[in-house]
Formats: sequence, C-alpha cells, structure tokens
Amino acid sequence: MRNDLSASEKRLIAALDRIDRSIDRAAARGAAAQGAVESELSEALAQARAENQRLSQELVALHEAQAQTLASCESRLAEAHQRLVASGHEVARLASANEALVAANRALMQPGDKADDALHAALQAEIDSLRASRAAEQARLGDMIDTLDRMVGTPRGLNPLSGEGEDKAAAVPAVPHVPMPPDPAALAEAIAEHVAIDHRPETAQKD
Repeated sequence: MRNDLSASEKRLIAALDRIDRSIDRAAARGAAAQGAVESELSEALAQARAENQRLSQELVALHEAQAQTLASCESRLAEAHQRLVASGHEVARLASANEALVAANRALMQPGDKADDALHAALQAEIDSLRASRAAEQARLGDMIDTLDRMVGTPRGLNPLSGEGEDKAAAVPAVPHVPMPPDPAALAEAIAEHVAIDHRPETAQKD
C-alpha cells in the first residue's frame, strides 16, 4: 500500500512538473508573439508617419506651385490688358488719321481743283497703307482679346475681331510699333501748296 502511494505520488509530481513546463513554454511563446506584434505595429506606425510627412511636403509644394502659377497668370493678364489698351488707342489714332486723309483727298478732288493724277495716286496709296495698318492692328487686337478670353475661360470664337473661331497662339502676341502718319492738317496744307505751285505756270501763261 505504501509503495503504491509513493508511486502515485511520484506520478502526480511528474504530471505537475509537465504542466509547469507547458505553462512556461506557453508563456514564452505568448511573450514572443506579443513582441512580434508590437514590433509589427511599431513598424507600421513608423511607415504611416513617414507617409504622412511625405504627403504633407507634397501638399506644401503643390500650394507653392499653385501660388506661383496664379501670380504668373495675373502678371500675364495685366500685361495683356495693358497691350490691349495700347492697341485700342493705336487703332483709334489710325482711324482718325485715315478719316482725316480721306477728307483731305476729297477736298482736293472737288470741282475746280486741278491736282495731277500722280498726287491723287500718292494720296490713295497713303490711304490704302493706313487702311492696311488699321486692319493689321485690328487683327492683332483680336489675337490679344482671344488670349484674354482663354485666360479668363471665355469660349473661343465669340470675339468679332478674332476671325471665325480660328485657333490662335496661346502666347500673348507682341504688338509692334506702327509709325503714325503726319499731322493731317499739315499734310493737307502741304498738298494745297503743292497744287498751287503746280498751277502757277498755267495761270501765268493764260495771262
């Protein structure tokens, strides 16, 4: 009986030892697993922070680029507006000079005037040149208005000076300086003097 109790006691002690070892191994595996999970979480957190920082930097760069683009567009718009105003004044001056020359030409061609054909041809050539310059200025003005329309989002083809919806260059066209004609009054006076000089010999012969 005593031997049986001793054997049972030994088996019980051995079983308890196995249970203790199993618990220790399970605890070690749990600690290792928890450490691995914590390591993975820390790595994922670090990656998320790095990605957040990268996105923040890209956002700042995007805002700076947008600000620069906006400033450039505003500068181009102001420059185009100035050119548009200057071109409008130039067209108005050309129109005024053209009308003055037409009036002077008509005055010289009134009955009783004996201006020669060469003088008339010179006047007509001058008027044709002014008309051509005016047409060129109107075309350039249409180009500039088209550029402004594109910058502010107005559909093309709505500007009567720009042609029939033709695709203009995206850049603002330069407006060259067009030399202005001489003063119309002075020109008319010079023409009248020239005509008077041409007719003096005829008058003298008649006398």
